Amino acid sequence: MIEQATKEQLAGTECILALRASQYARHHGELPLPELQKRLTATQLDAKQLALLRDGTEALVGVLATVSEIGGERDYPMQ
Repeated sequence: MIEQATKEQLAGTECILALRASQYARHHGELPLPELQKRLTATQLDAKQLALLRDGTEALVGVLATVSEIGGERDYPMQ
């Protein structure tokens, strides 16, 4: 999906995810950048980290699919 997206669709996705991240930070507090980087490069994940990664990936796919649909018809199934 990312490879097929236009620059405009990726920019729209980035904006929506940035808003969601700021909304999360307001409700739950910010996760320090070094902690995020550590989680992204981890080779082993516990259940909580795995759930966070899964939720983040689902959010990315959902937002990208929505933005792609707004920009035109999608040629892949939306999960």
